[in-house]
Amino acid sequence: MGWNCYRVTLEAKSPIHVGYGAKLGTVAKTRYYILAKHVWAALTNVLAQKHGENYKTVGDALKAHACFSYFYIKHNDKLYAPKYVGSEGLKIGDLRVEEFEQRFISSFGSTSMEKKQKSAEDGSLHEIEFIKTITLSKPVLFEGYLFFDNKQIQIGSKNLDVEQLTGLDIQVGGERTYGFGKVKIKEMIEAKELFEHFSLELDHEPVLKPKNPFYAYAHVLTEKTTDLVKNVSGDLEPLVGRDWCREKGAGRYITPAQICYVPGTQITLNQPTGLKITKDGLWVFAPINQTAT
Repeated sequence: MGWNCYRVTLEAKSPIHVGYGAKLGTVAKTRYYILAKHVWAALTNVLAQKHGENYKTVGDALKAHACFSYFYIKHNDKLYAPKYVGSEGLKIGDLRVEEFEQRFISSFGSTSMEKKQKSAEDGSLHEIEFIKTITLSKPVLFEGYLFFDNKQIQIGSKNLDVEQLTGLDIQVGGERTYGFGKVKIKEMIEAKELFEHFSLELDHEPVLKPKNPFYAYAHVLTEKTTDLVKNVSGDLEPLVGRDWCREKGAGRYITPAQICYVPGTQITLNQPTGLKITKDGLWVFAPINQTAT
Protein backbone atom coordinates (compact mmCIF):
# COMPACT_ATOMS: atom_id res chain seq x y z
CA MET A 1 0.00 0.00 0.00
CA GLY A 2 1.55 3.26 -1.11
CA TRP A 3 1.25 6.74 0.31
CA ASN A 4 1.07 10.23 -1.20
CA CYS A 5 2.75 13.29 0.29
CA TYR A 6 1.47 16.86 -0.12
CA ARG A 7 3.32 20.05 0.70
CA VAL A 8 0.69 22.25 2.32
CA THR A 9 0.58 26.02 2.77
CA LEU A 10 -1.60 27.51 5.50
CA GLU A 11 -2.43 31.21 5.63
CA ALA A 12 -3.00 32.79 9.04
CA LYS A 13 -6.36 34.55 9.23
CA SER A 14 -6.21 35.44 12.93
CA PRO A 15 -3.52 35.42 15.66
CA ILE A 16 -2.26 31.93 16.56
CA HIS A 17 -1.43 30.77 20.07
CA VAL A 18 0.11 27.32 20.51
CA GLY A 19 0.48 27.08 24.26
CA TYR A 20 2.65 24.63 26.15
CA GLY A 21 2.41 25.70 29.77
CA ALA A 22 5.37 28.10 29.69
CA LYS A 23 4.89 31.51 31.33
CA LEU A 24 7.02 34.61 31.63
CA GLY A 25 5.46 36.50 34.51
CA THR A 26 1.82 36.95 33.48
CA VAL A 27 2.55 36.17 29.82
CA ALA A 28 1.48 32.77 28.45
CA LYS A 29 4.15 31.93 25.88
CA THR A 30 3.41 30.44 22.47
CA ARG A 31 5.38 27.93 20.44
CA TYR A 32 6.73 29.33 17.17
CA TYR A 33 5.18 26.54 15.10
CA ILE A 34 2.02 24.43 14.82
CA LEU A 35 2.18 20.85 16.07
CA ALA A 36 1.01 17.99 13.86
CA LYS A 37 -1.59 16.96 16.45
CA HIS A 38 -3.19 20.40 16.26
CA VAL A 39 -3.66 20.09 12.49
CA TRP A 40 -5.16 16.62 12.91
CA ALA A 41 -7.55 17.94 15.59
CA ALA A 42 -8.55 20.93 13.44
CA LEU A 43 -9.30 18.75 10.41
CA THR A 44 -11.19 16.28 12.61
CA ASN A 45 -13.34 19.11 13.98
CA VAL A 46 -14.17 20.61 10.57
CA LEU A 47 -14.83 17.31 8.79
CA ALA A 48 -16.98 15.94 11.63
CA GLN A 49 -19.17 19.04 11.55
CA LYS A 50 -19.30 19.13 7.76
CA HIS A 51 -20.41 15.50 7.48
CA GLY A 52 -22.46 15.32 10.69
CA GLU A 53 -20.28 12.55 12.11
CA ASN A 54 -18.89 11.65 15.54
CA TYR A 55 -15.56 13.36 16.31
CA LYS A 56 -13.90 10.13 17.45
CA THR A 57 -14.96 8.28 14.30
CA VAL A 58 -13.52 10.99 12.05
CA GLY A 59 -10.36 11.38 14.16
CA ASP A 60 -9.70 7.63 14.12
CA ALA A 61 -10.24 7.49 10.34
CA LEU A 62 -7.66 10.25 9.82
CA LYS A 63 -5.17 8.56 12.16
CA ALA A 64 -5.61 5.26 10.31
CA HIS A 65 -5.05 6.67 6.82
CA ALA A 66 -3.13 9.94 7.26
CA CYS A 67 -0.25 11.48 9.16
CA PHE A 68 0.96 15.03 9.56
CA SER A 69 4.17 17.02 9.89
CA TYR A 70 4.68 20.10 12.04
CA PHE A 71 4.02 23.44 10.32
CA TYR A 72 6.55 26.29 10.34
CA ILE A 73 6.32 29.93 9.33
CA LYS A 74 7.21 30.53 5.67
CA HIS A 75 7.72 34.20 4.83
CA ASN A 76 9.34 35.76 1.76
CA ASP A 77 10.31 32.23 0.65
CA LYS A 78 12.25 31.62 3.89
CA LEU A 79 11.33 28.86 6.32
CA TYR A 80 11.52 29.84 9.99
CA ALA A 81 12.12 26.53 11.74
CA PRO A 82 14.19 26.31 14.95
CA LYS A 83 17.76 25.01 14.82
CA TYR A 84 20.59 24.81 17.32
CA VAL A 85 23.67 26.23 15.59
CA GLY A 86 26.85 25.47 17.54
CA SER A 87 28.10 28.44 19.55
CA GLU A 88 25.25 30.65 18.24
CA GLY A 89 22.70 28.59 20.15
CA LEU A 90 19.06 28.53 19.12
CA LYS A 91 18.07 30.35 15.95
CA ILE A 92 14.73 30.47 14.16
CA GLY A 93 15.50 30.22 10.47
CA ASP A 94 18.30 32.73 9.91
CA LEU A 95 17.22 34.95 12.82
CA ARG A 96 18.23 35.11 16.45
CA VAL A 97 15.30 34.39 18.77
CA GLU A 98 14.98 38.07 19.72
CA GLU A 99 14.87 39.11 16.05
CA PHE A 100 12.29 36.45 15.26
CA GLU A 101 10.05 37.52 18.13
CA GLN A 102 10.26 41.16 17.10
CA ARG A 103 9.15 40.27 13.58
CA PHE A 104 6.54 37.56 14.14
CA ILE A 105 5.35 37.58 17.78
CA SER A 106 3.04 39.92 19.67
CA SER A 107 0.76 39.63 22.72
CA PHE A 108 -2.77 40.36 23.87
CA GLY A 109 -3.53 41.46 27.44
CA SER A 110 -6.78 41.18 29.37
CA THR A 111 -8.13 41.19 32.92
CA SER A 112 -11.34 40.28 34.71
CA MET A 113 -13.39 43.08 36.23
CA GLU A 114 -14.74 43.17 39.77
CA LYS A 115 -18.31 44.38 39.20
CA LYS A 116 -18.96 45.79 42.66
CA GLN A 117 -15.67 47.65 42.87
CA LYS A 118 -15.67 48.49 39.14
CA SER A 119 -11.98 47.73 39.06
CA ALA A 120 -9.65 44.98 37.89
CA GLU A 121 -10.01 41.73 39.82
CA ASP A 122 -6.88 40.92 41.85
CA GLY A 123 -4.59 38.40 40.17
CA SER A 124 -6.64 38.28 36.96
CA LEU A 125 -4.24 40.19 34.70
CA HIS A 126 -2.87 37.92 32.01
CA GLU A 127 -1.29 38.25 28.61
CA ILE A 128 -1.45 35.81 25.68
CA GLU A 129 1.50 35.66 23.32
CA PHE A 130 0.65 34.90 19.69
CA ILE A 131 2.00 34.61 16.16
CA LYS A 132 0.98 37.59 14.05
CA THR A 133 -1.19 37.35 10.92
CA ILE A 134 0.78 39.99 9.00
CA THR A 135 4.39 41.11 9.18
CA LEU A 136 6.45 43.33 6.89
CA SER A 137 3.17 44.07 5.05
CA LYS A 138 2.71 40.44 4.00
CA PRO A 139 0.45 37.68 5.39
CA VAL A 140 2.08 35.05 7.56
CA LEU A 141 2.09 31.60 5.95
CA PHE A 142 2.96 28.18 7.36
CA GLU A 143 4.46 25.25 5.48
CA GLY A 144 4.10 21.59 6.40
CA TYR A 145 3.16 18.21 4.96
CA LEU A 146 0.19 15.85 4.91
CA PHE A 147 0.52 12.16 4.06
CA PHE A 148 -2.42 10.02 2.88
CA ASP A 149 -2.41 6.33 2.02
CA ASN A 150 -3.99 5.13 -1.21
CA LYS A 151 -7.09 3.81 0.53
CA GLN A 152 -10.22 5.94 0.51
CA ILE A 153 -10.91 7.66 3.84
CA GLN A 154 -14.55 6.98 4.63
CA ILE A 155 -16.42 9.69 6.54
CA GLY A 156 -20.01 8.66 7.01
CA SER A 157 -21.40 7.62 3.65
CA LYS A 158 -18.84 9.61 1.65
CA ASN A 159 -15.17 9.23 0.75
CA LEU A 160 -12.86 12.11 1.61
CA ASP A 161 -11.55 13.82 -1.51
CA VAL A 162 -8.09 14.98 -0.43
CA GLU A 163 -7.86 17.47 -3.29
CA GLN A 164 -10.92 19.31 -1.96
CA LEU A 165 -9.16 20.21 1.30
CA THR A 166 -7.64 23.22 -0.49
CA GLY A 167 -9.56 26.33 0.53
CA LEU A 168 -10.84 24.78 3.76
CA ASP A 169 -10.91 27.02 6.86
CA ILE A 170 -9.70 25.35 10.06
CA GLN A 171 -8.83 26.54 13.56
CA VAL A 172 -5.67 25.45 15.37
CA GLY A 173 -4.11 25.98 18.77
CA GLY A 174 -5.57 27.65 21.84
CA GLU A 175 -7.59 30.72 22.81
CA ARG A 176 -10.14 29.99 20.09
CA THR A 177 -12.88 31.71 22.11
CA TYR A 178 -10.95 34.93 21.40
CA GLY A 179 -11.04 34.06 17.68
CA PHE A 180 -7.42 32.90 17.63
CA GLY A 181 -6.09 30.11 15.43
CA LYS A 182 -7.98 30.63 12.17
CA VAL A 183 -6.04 29.45 9.12
CA LYS A 184 -6.95 28.63 5.54
CA ILE A 185 -5.51 25.71 3.59
CA LYS A 186 -4.14 27.84 0.78
CA GLU A 187 -2.35 25.26 -1.35
CA MET A 188 -1.59 21.53 -1.57
CA ILE A 189 1.10 20.26 -3.95
CA GLU A 190 2.36 16.68 -4.28
CA ALA A 191 5.89 16.39 -2.88
CA LYS A 192 8.73 13.86 -2.98
CA GLU A 193 10.80 15.29 -0.12
CA LEU A 194 10.19 16.91 3.27
CA PHE A 195 11.31 20.50 3.90
CA GLU A 196 13.96 19.99 1.17
CA HIS A 197 16.12 18.12 3.73
CA PHE A 198 14.62 14.62 3.91
CA SER A 199 14.05 12.18 1.08
CA LEU A 200 10.94 10.02 1.40
CA GLU A 201 10.09 6.34 1.15
CA LEU A 202 6.34 6.06 0.52
CA ASP A 203 5.88 2.47 -0.69
CA HIS A 204 4.62 0.96 2.57
CA GLU A 205 4.40 3.85 5.04
CA PRO A 206 5.98 7.31 5.23
CA VAL A 207 9.66 6.93 6.13
CA LEU A 208 11.97 9.94 6.22
CA LYS A 209 15.59 9.45 5.23
CA PRO A 210 17.71 12.14 6.88
CA LYS A 211 21.14 13.42 6.01
CA ASN A 212 23.83 13.06 8.67
CA PRO A 213 23.81 15.20 10.73
CA PHE A 214 20.28 16.63 10.46
CA TYR A 215 17.98 19.10 12.21
CA ALA A 216 14.77 17.72 13.73
CA TYR A 217 11.60 19.24 12.25
CA ALA A 218 9.40 17.67 14.95
CA HIS A 219 9.73 16.32 18.47
CA VAL A 220 11.86 13.16 18.22
CA LEU A 221 11.30 10.36 20.72
CA THR A 222 14.46 9.52 22.66
CA GLU A 223 13.49 5.91 23.43
CA LYS A 224 15.91 3.21 22.24
CA THR A 225 18.30 5.68 20.59
CA THR A 226 21.50 4.75 22.46
CA ASP A 227 23.02 2.79 19.56
CA LEU A 228 21.68 5.08 16.83
CA VAL A 229 22.59 8.57 18.01
CA LYS A 230 26.22 9.65 18.13
CA ASN A 231 25.86 13.29 19.14
CA VAL A 232 23.07 15.74 19.99
CA SER A 233 23.04 19.55 20.08
CA GLY A 234 19.74 20.81 21.41
CA ASP A 235 17.37 20.29 24.28
CA LEU A 236 14.95 17.76 25.77
CA GLU A 237 11.27 18.24 26.54
CA PRO A 238 8.80 15.98 28.38
CA LEU A 239 5.85 16.16 25.98
CA VAL A 240 2.38 15.73 27.46
CA GLY A 241 -1.09 16.54 26.18
CA ARG A 242 -4.82 16.10 26.64
CA ASP A 243 -6.79 13.35 24.95
CA TRP A 244 -10.26 14.47 23.89
CA CYS A 245 -11.63 11.07 22.87
CA ARG A 246 -11.48 9.03 26.07
CA GLU A 247 -14.17 7.59 28.32
CA LYS A 248 -13.27 10.05 31.10
CA GLY A 249 -14.63 12.91 28.98
CA ALA A 250 -13.26 15.59 26.68
CA GLY A 251 -9.81 16.78 27.74
CA ARG A 252 -9.79 14.89 31.05
CA TYR A 253 -7.17 12.30 30.11
CA ILE A 254 -3.57 13.51 30.35
CA THR A 255 -1.25 11.50 28.13
CA PRO A 256 1.90 10.07 29.78
CA ALA A 257 5.03 12.20 29.35
CA GLN A 258 7.22 11.27 26.39
CA ILE A 259 10.83 12.49 26.52
CA CYS A 260 11.74 14.06 23.20
CA TYR A 261 14.47 15.99 21.47
CA VAL A 262 12.87 19.36 20.70
CA PRO A 263 12.41 20.68 17.14
CA GLY A 264 15.66 22.24 15.94
CA THR A 265 17.90 19.74 17.71
CA GLN A 266 20.91 18.79 15.58
CA ILE A 267 21.37 15.02 15.62
CA THR A 268 24.39 13.09 14.37
CA LEU A 269 23.81 9.39 13.68
CA ASN A 270 26.04 6.36 14.12
CA GLN A 271 24.52 4.62 11.11
CA PRO A 272 22.01 5.27 8.29
CA THR A 273 18.65 5.44 10.01
CA GLY A 274 15.08 6.12 8.98
CA LEU A 275 12.44 8.11 10.83
CA LYS A 276 8.78 7.18 11.07
CA ILE A 277 5.99 9.62 11.88
CA THR A 278 3.74 8.51 14.74
CA LYS A 279 -0.02 9.08 14.79
CA ASP A 280 0.62 12.18 16.95
CA GLY A 281 3.17 13.58 14.50
CA LEU A 282 6.24 12.74 16.59
CA TRP A 283 9.29 11.21 14.91
CA VAL A 284 10.69 7.88 16.03
CA PHE A 285 13.95 6.29 14.89
CA ALA A 286 13.75 3.01 13.01
CA PRO A 287 16.62 1.27 11.22
CA ILE A 288 16.03 1.47 7.47
CA ASN A 289 16.13 -2.30 6.98
CA GLN A 290 13.19 -2.61 9.39
CA THR A 291 11.10 0.14 7.79
CA ALA A 292 11.43 -1.19 4.26
CA THR A 293 9.29 -4.27 4.89
